[in-house]
Order: sequence, then C-alpha cells, then structure tokens
Amino acid sequence: MVRKLTAYLQYFFYLGWNWNFRLAATILYYEIRGEKKYGIQTTGIDNLTDSVAEKDLESASIYQPVNYFIAEWLFGQLSTKEKAGKSMVDAGCGRGRVMAMAAHQGFGKVFGFDISPRLCYEAMPNIQSIKNRFPETEISLECTDAREVAIPDDCTVIFLFNPFDKTVMAPFIKNVMESISINPRPVKILYANPECRQLWEEAGFKAVANIKKLKWLQGLVLEFNPDKTN
Repeated sequence: MVRKLTAYLQYFFYLGWNWNFRLAATILYYEIRGEKKYGIQTTGIDNLTDSVAEKDLESASIYQPVNYFIAEWLFGQLSTKEKAGKSMVDAGCGRGRVMAMAAHQGFGKVFGFDISPRLCYEAMPNIQSIKNRFPETEISLECTDAREVAIPDDCTVIFLFNPFDKTVMAPFIKNVMESISINPRPVKILYANPECRQLWEEAGFKAVANIKKLKWLQGLVLEFNPDKTN
C-alpha cells in the first residue's frame, strides 16, 4: 500500500513539474481508478537509457504509461465486433497496462512487445494477473525491437502510445504493411499522442476519429482497409 501511494505521489509531481498540476491531478484521478479497475500496478516512470542496448540509446526515452482516460476513449471507438475474440498488438507495451485493458475489452489474443528487458520483467506479474482473470484470452509478451518484430497475420488492432521516434516507426510500419499484404484485412491503429501520424497516413492509413483534452491528452484512430484503397 505504501509503495503504491509513493508511486502515485511521485508520478503526480513528475507530471505537475513537467507539464502542469491541473493535468497531473486529472491523470492521477484516472490512474487510481484504472489501476483498481484492471487489477494491475503500472503507475510510474522509467528511464530507459540504462535498460536498453547501446545501439538503441538514441531512440530511447523516459517511459511512462498511457493515461487511462485516452486509452479508454481509444478502445471506446471500436465496435464490439472489432474487439470480441480479435487479435491485438500493444507496441511498446511497458508494464502491460494496455494488454490488461485489451483482455477486459474482450480481445481473444493480445500480443505485447517492448525493447526494455526491465520493463518486460516488471510486466510479468501484471500479465499473470490478466491470465488468471481471463484464462480464455491468449496473452503473450516478447522483449524485441519494433524494427524486427513479426506482426501476427490475424492482428486487426494495434495500440501505440508514441513508443518510437521516426527512425523506428518507419520500419515498424513496414512490418505492419507486410503482415497486411500476407493476409489482406482492415487494421485499426489506436494512437495516443500521435507524433508520427504522417508516416501512417503516407502508408495509406486514414484518420477516422480523434480527441484532444487539456492540450496534452491526445488520441487518434487510424484505419487501413484494403477494400477501400485505390
């Protein structure tokens, strides 16, 4: 309990100092509510510079989990048909927050990956908790580079919380498009803080929904549908 309260306070002051305290208070409210709702412990930040390979340091940054408000809004843009039993990828999954949310949303398969061995290790208790609560959901976690990850050919939803810079996002998008070429299908991107939006649109994805709250809380849904491309 003390550890959890300390994590909340540290996160609150980190957000307040780097952005503003109104934003920090809003995010903290959803943090406490979300961690309780999904039965996980993912609040906090992590300096990835000491937990990734030297070759990846240039692209590494401070990790923080996507805020629950935007994540729940993004999931809310999907229909029940787009979630029930479907396959989702959490790119840059961190401690497994979005993977837990995806299981609650009814996805049948959830695959998360992250480049940080420490974050993957810290995700394991949360992953086990998810498996215990949703034994019928196929959940897997891999510590790997986004430039080398194999996108499951049945994946129809990908979640991103601005996990990579452009040098990593471009080859990741290439991997996604290769998967779509193998098994043509509609794919939606749930994208929080969409810094690389242009790269996805250049690949043929189209924006279908977006939100912006308190200036920094942003969400975007992009869709690629082979049947509608020219």
